[in-house]
Amino acid sequence: MPVAIELNKRIAGKPVPFTLKPAYTGCPVGCGEPLINDIGIMKVKDGYNLYAGGKSKGQDAAPGSLLYEQLTSDELYQKVDRLIEIYAENRKKRESVHKFIARFGKGKLLEKINTAGDF
Repeated sequence: MPVAIELNKRIAGKPVPFTLKPAYTGCPVGCGEPLINDIGIMKVKDGYNLYAGGKSKGQDAAPGSLLYEQLTSDELYQKVDRLIEIYAENRKKRESVHKFIARFGKGKLLEKINTAGDF
């Protein structure tokens, strides 16, 4: 998936407080496990759904939150860039994306992503 290659280039080398695990899939049942990774991208028809904050291990294991549906590739790149920027700016030391979203709040996160000036 060319979009996954581009996102990997954009994510690589960005300073984050904790290991960041992205996942990508074009499979409608989530074969690439995008719902249980920090950032998950699922290709659905002609668009991309963006998930964040999945956690695959532990008693508090949970799927990521669906943040956006049917994004274009350019919208996806901008949203992921902004998500990582907000996470890096507002996280606690060694805080996973899962814990960050639980503490920060999905609504507040979406508000900050949407007020980035790109949209």
